[in-house]
Parts: sequence; structure tokens; C-alpha cells
Amino acid sequence: MRLGLGIVGAAWATVVLADAGLIRTHVLKETDTGIATGAGFVAGVLAYMIWFGDAGTPHVSTAEGRRLVSARTLTGVRTIELDALAGVRRFAAIGRYGGTIDELRLRDSHGLRLTIGRDTRAEDAIRRAVVRADASGASVKVTRHARSRLGLDPSSSVPRFVHLFFGVWVMLAALLLPALGSYTIACFLAGTSAWVSPSGH
Repeated sequence: MRLGLGIVGAAWATVVLADAGLIRTHVLKETDTGIATGAGFVAGVLAYMIWFGDAGTPHVSTAEGRRLVSARTLTGVRTIELDALAGVRRFAAIGRYGGTIDELRLRDSHGLRLTIGRDTRAEDAIRRAVVRADASGASVKVTRHARSRLGLDPSSSVPRFVHLFFGVWVMLAALLLPALGSYTIACFLAGTSAWVSPSGH
């Protein structure tokens, strides 16, 4: 995960610096900061997916008595140890084409993160892990929103549409802020104004 984030960060910085340098040397026009802006958007998307461990179909297994959930992510297969579960959050948002996004975001005590969509077997395994943790008094942070999806109490009393609406804004911020930041940094490094066009308007 850290290696993947480091590669994305290095690639983003290289593009931003190159864009600003080419503008300063007049190889590119002052309005060509869109290159850095696009790099920020792509880097934001990739960093978001890598950090949360956006995954494909999860696989539940047991190895040496340890209960595991594994799935392939952008940086390779990532495995969460359910007996060392530290947190479960739920993310819901309105998706494209009128659908919805409904994910469980897992984190274990080793700092690994994994995001899974709808999967009955994985949800059953996570539910059992949370119940065991609750019974033993283990410190596992499970949001009420996540408990609602897992069918556990106490569940969330917040209406579903509020979670969906809030999720949209979280995604927009996560994706657009890096692009805006890249644009501003590129303008600063290139010595141009971030908010005034070259014509002065």
C-alpha cells in the first residue's frame, strides 16, 4: 500500500514540476496548467483506491486458525485478519447511471485496509468477527451505519438518503481537491496567477 502511494505521489510531483518548468521556459503556454490539473485528478483517484483498498470479489479463508478476508486491489492481493479487526465503516453514495455504491471498509490492527462490496459470505464472516469482538470486549470500532448493513445493534437512525447524499460529496471532495491543489501549485511554481486569466480578466 505504502509503495503504491509513493509511486503515485512521485509520478504526480514529476508531472506537476515538469508542467510548471515547461511553462516557465515558455515551451508551454500559461494556460497549459491543465496538464498538472489532470495529473492531480488521476493521482487523487488512484490514491483514494489504494488507500481504502478498493477490491474485487473477496475470498474468505482460514489459515493456521486465523480467519482471513482477501481480495485483489490495485497494488495486489490484500488480506485482512478478521480476528485482528480494528474497525469497520460503511460507505454509501449515489453511483453512476442511477445505481448506488454500498461498501464496507475494513481495517485490521496491522493497519491494512480493504474495501468490499456486496458479498454474502464475506459479510457473514465480518458479522461473526464483530459479534466475537463485542462478546470479548475487544476494541473494534464499528460505526452504526456499518452495523445496520451487518444486521447488528445498535443500528443507524440516519435516513438512507442522507448517507447517500453525504457520500457523493465525500467522493467529489476526494477526487476534485487534488486536481484543484495541483492546478494551484502548478500556477505558483510557473509564476502565473491561479485565478486570473492571461488576458487579465
